[in-house]
Formats: sequence, structure tokens, C-alpha cells
Amino acid sequence: MANEHTHHGTVLIVEDDYLIASTMSAALELADWEVLGPFPSVATAQRALDDGKVAAIAVLDVNLGGERAFPLIDRLVENGVPVVLTTGYDEDAIPPAYAKLNRLQKPVRMHALIDCLSSMLQH
Repeated sequence: MANEHTHHGTVLIVEDDYLIASTMSAALELADWEVLGPFPSVATAQRALDDGKVAAIAVLDVNLGGERAFPLIDRLVENGVPVVLTTGYDEDAIPPAYAKLNRLQKPVRMHALIDCLSSMLQH
């Protein structure tokens, strides 16, 4: 009967810190989300999207090992995918173009992430 289980949706996770990425994935799967990824870089996430993978919502670390996630954020926003940014920086580090996006400060508390995703998809 497991295949009748309803998921909230698919979450794309882009996070270069292995521990954070795996913690996030596990927490979201426990809360009945399907996880796409986690991907450690813009390129790996872009490839998954190029292959036709679809996410209902996305959680992205702004800084991926020195690389900024902005090209991927732009693509997701253009495709109508709601985006949550996670960052260890203060908001001054986020360009004005992305200031309106939902943002969670690191270290991200998993219940805060799950609440944020659920409320975003209910609107």
C-alpha cells in the first residue's frame, strides 16, 4: 500500500555542505516530501532540470562552495518554481533582485524549513 502514500510535492535541494544536505533530505522525506537531489552545485542541479526533472519548490544555498546560485534561482523563478534561499550571510549579501524571496538563516532549523515550504505551497 506504500505507493498510495501522498507526498506534499517534490523539493529540489541545492546545498554543497554534505551534512546539511543529508539532514535536510532526511527531514523532508520524513515529512512526506519527495526530494530531488540534493545537488552540490548549480551545474548538477541544472543538468537534472535539463533532463526533465520537475520540482514543486526549491531550497537553495546562496553560496555553493564559492559559486553563487543566482543563475539557477533565475531559471527556477522564470519557470514559476517558488524558491527558499538558505544563507549564512546577513541580508546585505543578497542582491536586491532576490530580496523578495523567502530566506532562512543558517543554521536552518528543520521544522522552520518544513513550515516555510508547507505555507508557500498552500498559497
